[in-house]
Amino acid sequence: MSKGFINCNVISLAGRSEKYHGILVKDGKITCIDDYDRIMKDSDEKINLQGSTVLPGFIDSHVHLMQMGLKDKWIDLSDTDSFEEAKYYLEKDIDKKDDGEWIIGVDFDDTKWKKSSYPSKKELDDITEDHPMVLKRICGHIGVVNSMALEMIDKGWDKVDRDTGILKEEAVWNLDEVIEIDNETRKEAIKRGIKTAHELGVTGIHEVVDRDGWEAYAELDNETELNLRVRCYLHYDEIGDLKPVNKSEYLALRGVKVFADGSFGGRTAALNEEYNDDPGNKGLLMHPKEELDEIISMAEGKGFQCMIHAIGDRAIDTVLDAYSDSAERIKELRHRIEHAEMLYDENIKRIRDLGLVLSIQPNFAYNWSHPGGMNEKRLGKERLKKCDPLWNIQRALVKMAFGSDNMPMSPLFGVYCATNHPLLEQRISTYNALQSYISNSAYIGRDENNLGEIKEGKRADFVVLSENPLEAQDLKNVDVIMTVVDGKIVYDNR
Repeated sequence: MSKGFINCNVISLAGRSEKYHGILVKDGKITCIDDYDRIMKDSDEKINLQGSTVLPGFIDSHVHLMQMGLKDKWIDLSDTDSFEEAKYYLEKDIDKKDDGEWIIGVDFDDTKWKKSSYPSKKELDDITEDHPMVLKRICGHIGVVNSMALEMIDKGWDKVDRDTGILKEEAVWNLDEVIEIDNETRKEAIKRGIKTAHELGVTGIHEVVDRDGWEAYAELDNETELNLRVRCYLHYDEIGDLKPVNKSEYLALRGVKVFADGSFGGRTAALNEEYNDDPGNKGLLMHPKEELDEIISMAEGKGFQCMIHAIGDRAIDTVLDAYSDSAERIKELRHRIEHAEMLYDENIKRIRDLGLVLSIQPNFAYNWSHPGGMNEKRLGKERLKKCDPLWNIQRALVKMAFGSDNMPMSPLFGVYCATNHPLLEQRISTYNALQSYISNSAYIGRDENNLGEIKEGKRADFVVLSENPLEAQDLKNVDVIMTVVDGKIVYDNR
């Protein structure tokens, strides 16, 4: 069955001047653009979009969609302004739970609290000693547990402070093993996440998962319940005998995820100079160069793209040294650096010359790089100027894709953040921000032949918006009206 989408303003992203007013879709592909007579003649169903704007579907280049779906069942602490307010929500959840059930609070941001400090094991014990409890910081690199939860964590785990209850880095990520999330729960979380993605105009994601998460996605794909393009990246130490695979039009295993350091919020991003607000601390380098060499060689031997998380300048230096010495297939596999927040001009040039691609989160800059904000407190005014230098990256002709890292997922908010960067000289245009969230994300996911543009022969993935984002007075007020994946309407808010 063919569908004709008519009476619309189509921004194709295939060229700045190319704009159309109708699309014909058949068998999941775009078969005709802007030939009104043919669209009207050949379409079995005609959908009048009443002057709305159509863009290629957003592709979130760095997200944790399954985790986002799980959070719907946990306690959202993102809007709390103090530990006391967080405590109120935690106690409400306790009233609904039987003894022994986990209490899980997520996305607290201590830098927005009246007293900026992590809660302690003792403070969580004061709330409950009958439930294991964990609070996860918004960055995902810091967590705090109470005594009951701590007793469930193996004594051999690294980065666990048993006096304060503070967990760092892999100790936070591995906690899911202790919480024991079952496969059906994972699949239901993925389905909730997909629903949210469609509501936000997202038609594709680059998803970071563990082995259990990959298997949950594969099961949903087998059950034909996956109507989102998912490109998975698996933690490097869980690859085992797996190889890259295009499992279906919707699901592929693309690469391996590696952490080179932590976050500014947790003071675990690896810096060359100490933290401004924590003298003596230069953060954590998770892997020395020699280990990164081995990981990159292993990944390339199996044909995997490398996705390496590096935020601080010391981590970025180390990752670039490893890529320079160890990687032989950078341009072919499109090896990536995730976040790359603290970028000096010389490293941007190295990234360009090596042919690496970047996955950047513009919402990081908008949330934390304002004067007096967290990044200035952590780094000082001079180093703040090197955080998320979007214009410098673009000017150097480095391929830069945008992702959300769930903070929040909304691509339109991400575009707003890029065009309203706290540093005026690092702002980019709306058109270029859209390219980063769509065409460039398709490219770094190695999908540019099928996705990222509205063009004849490409997959029919697109989003319908209430306003033209290139002309909108406020991007935050632009609404998603419809989302189409493979020619199927998966969200309709007309």
